[in-house]
Amino acid sequence: MDRPVVAIVRPYSSAALLAPALRKAGFSPVAVMDYEGPPLGPMQSGHDPAKYDAVVNHHPGDLDGTIQRLGALKPIAVIPAFEASLDLAQRLSDALTPESSNVPELLDARRHKHRMHQAVAAAGLPIARQICTADPDEVAAWIEREGLTGKDLVIKPPNSAGTVGVSRAPGGAGWRERFDALLGTEDKLGVVADQVLVQEQMTGTEYAVDTVSHHGRHSITDMIKYRRVPFGEAIAVYDSVEWLPYDRDAYGELIDYALGVLDAVGLRNWAAHTEIMMTPDGPRLLEVNPRLAGAGNPAVTEIANGESQVTRIVDVCRGLGPQLPPGYTQRRHVMAVFLMAHSTGIVRNAEIYDQARDLPSYHSAVNRVRTGDRVLASTDIFASMTMGYIILAHDDDAQIQADREAIRKLEKDLIIDPDE
Repeated sequence: MDRPVVAIVRPYSSAALLAPALRKAGFSPVAVMDYEGPPLGPMQSGHDPAKYDAVVNHHPGDLDGTIQRLGALKPIAVIPAFEASLDLAQRLSDALTPESSNVPELLDARRHKHRMHQAVAAAGLPIARQICTADPDEVAAWIEREGLTGKDLVIKPPNSAGTVGVSRAPGGAGWRERFDALLGTEDKLGVVADQVLVQEQMTGTEYAVDTVSHHGRHSITDMIKYRRVPFGEAIAVYDSVEWLPYDRDAYGELIDYALGVLDAVGLRNWAAHTEIMMTPDGPRLLEVNPRLAGAGNPAVTEIANGESQVTRIVDVCRGLGPQLPPGYTQRRHVMAVFLMAHSTGIVRNAEIYDQARDLPSYHSAVNRVRTGDRVLASTDIFASMTMGYIILAHDDDAQIQADREAIRKLEKDLIIDPDE
């Protein structure tokens, strides 16, 4: 290949945005595929082999062969794109592009939620109280020892994404049943929960800080604030995501904590999506994901800021890593409103959402549900993507807030027939 090769390991979700941007910038995008498992619906459907100049298939147990096949293309970068491929991406990068690898000794701290928190605590940053084990009796002893009897708890798999498998036990009631129900299960990513992570439930406002790093120097591309609402025993339903300005006066504590987390887990290169709860006691890590923010976030970020994780990854590939700015300039207020399904079934009147086009801040819709589509009850990000979302953009934030409420009013008339 005449153009410099950039390899993307398992380019699902937002990572699918990288190939066209790299090609436009004069690079040759190559996909490394390593996953055979349950379908991920909209997540997997975004992968189009035609977007890549080559596809290198990795076969389990044949790392040397994959290194040889990819190495023959002489990649200048190997970019991790999805949680389930972090191990392969790390090994390929260490072998072929070690100068742009992340710290190999801390790989588990970037993919296992409990080890992640342990690394953050070891760096001197505060974390939520938690325990990770396959023994519920250990959890019971921990609850008593930590004075958490009667307190709200969160039960989650240590390896997952998008709130998959995450539930809550209000007042601690039923935590053991939820623990037993989760242990040993296989999630939507094909990951088996051989242990269960139990945490105190934190209260506050949830944020995410998205970054692109180069040799340990972190560049913030966007910051977002989540709005979630309870849904049965699930931890929450995604209601909306609001893009925030880069304002150190307002968000300095959040920013410093997020960048400290990246250092703690050894993330020195490429993208990260770090989710943080701002509690009354200060910021506390939810999780850090060493990949692009999902659900098409970078495309929406470009609407708000004119650039994104995708554009800055391209800049790094161009050799402009040392010039990446610490933050960004917000051009206008933007919000993504996730459409919500109250139950699983067949949608009968998706045309009600057509009325949203008349809202003053309406910008566009992404993967919007259609009449006749089968959707899943909105319990996690994968289910939410069967409904899609509407992007609002406007100079006046008050208008956006009003239009979000208008969409929710429209949605009350949504008809979903149960599956036969």
